[in-house]
Amino acid sequence: MPQLDLMTFFTQFFWFSLGFSFFYIFLLHYIMPSISLNLKLRKKKLELLANDINKKKESASDLLTTYDNILSKTLNFSRNYLLKVTNYGNVWVSNSITSINSNNFVNANNDYIKIIGEKNFNFVVLESVLKSSSKDNNWTKLWKNK
Repeated sequence: MPQLDLMTFFTQFFWFSLGFSFFYIFLLHYIMPSISLNLKLRKKKLELLANDINKKKESASDLLTTYDNILSKTLNFSRNYLLKVTNYGNVWVSNSITSINSNNFVNANNDYIKIIGEKNFNFVVLESVLKSSSKDNNWTKLWKNK
C-alpha cells in the first residue's frame, strides 16, 4: 500500500504534524477567545434578564394563575369535544358495518353459493360423462381409483 511506504511515510507524517500544529495554534489564538467572549456576554445577559424577571415576579404570579385557569378550561373543553366526536364516530362505524353486512354481503354470499353450486354441478356432469364414455378407458380407470 503506497500510503504506508517507508520512503514517503516520514514526509507525510511531517506535513500532517506541521499542518495540524498551525491549525491548533490558529484555533487557540483566534477562534477560542471569540467563543469565550460570546459565552461570557451571553451569561451576563442571562443574569440581567433573570434579575428583571425576579423583579416582575409578583405581578406575573397573578398572570400565571389566570393563564392556568384558561388553559385548564380549554383542555377540558377539548377533551369533552374529542369524546363526543369519538363516540359519534364509533356509533357511525358500528351502524355502517351493520348495514354493509346486512345489505352487501348477503348478495355476495348468495352469489358465492350459487357459483359453488354451479362448479359442483359442472364437476358432477363431467364425472358422469367421463364415466359413461367408452372411448377412453384411461379416464374411467382414474375415476374408479378415486
